[in-house]
Amino acid sequence: MSVRRVRFEYYEVCCKEKNDKTSSPDRLFDLRRWISKATKKSLEARTFDYRDEQARLDRAYYDLELENWFMHFVRLRDTNIPSKATKQSEVEPFELDDDEYLGEDVSALYDEDHHILMLQRNRYSLGPEGIEEYLNLLWDSDDEYIYLRPIISPNIIKEAEKAEFYRRLNVRFANLDPEKFKTKSDSPLGEFIKTFGKYKGVTAEITVTLGRTRGTSLDRETIHDTLIEIEENKEYLQKAEIAKKDSQDTSVEVIDLIEHKAHDFAYFTLEKRSSLQHETVAYHMWKKYIEEERKSDIIAYLQGE
Repeated sequence: MSVRRVRFEYYEVCCKEKNDKTSSPDRLFDLRRWISKATKKSLEARTFDYRDEQARLDRAYYDLELENWFMHFVRLRDTNIPSKATKQSEVEPFELDDDEYLGEDVSALYDEDHHILMLQRNRYSLGPEGIEEYLNLLWDSDDEYIYLRPIISPNIIKEAEKAEFYRRLNVRFANLDPEKFKTKSDSPLGEFIKTFGKYKGVTAEITVTLGRTRGTSLDRETIHDTLIEIEENKEYLQKAEIAKKDSQDTSVEVIDLIEHKAHDFAYFTLEKRSSLQHETVAYHMWKKYIEEERKSDIIAYLQGE
């Protein structure tokens, strides 16, 4: 058996209408309209080319028991096919018939009351940009463009401060004016900014890491001071990430300190030669969002609380 960690991210489903200005506020999009159109099409009709491969919506349905909408997207690939072997034979190609593909799954939960999409992340399948592209390919409208607006956690600095171990810090500066950068006199970051100013440049990047050393952390007090400085100087930062562990037993998590997407994790135990089924993922999404009351947090984020 193996344990697989799956990440879920939260998005607000929005759209721009044809005559909207770039500065116009977000319009909320009722994804049930899209589901209604999609489910009237055959599997073949809702399969579209995607980056030299294909993508499609396998299923979209309302679960009467869980009282939520669920969708199952698949990336269909016929390139970079793995090989297979037995204990007695050499490795040989895993052959597919002309109409066969390897499917990489992504599940989604849709909260119709708040236009919130909870999306599974799978590095081999469709990411949020791919889902957004697919939504518009199927919608096929000149009047509306659908997009997924990331829901941002407003308290990410406080969340980062709770970590027990810090493994890596990465900061990239842009349009930096050392004279205006707010920092403490004894801050390592402040010393770097001061030195950087001598070059008369405007862009720089620093990375501090422990490398492969385990069970240790970058100095927590210094990191906490740096987190405050990052919060106070966001206008000069193009990127700021911290790799943290909340305890010795948890996995390393990389946090975007500038635009941190609201997200959660779930852990699944898989038997050998088995795959993670959509129904299993969908139930855990519902459990996290509804039963564990994550929904109230996400709605609060949308309201700026």
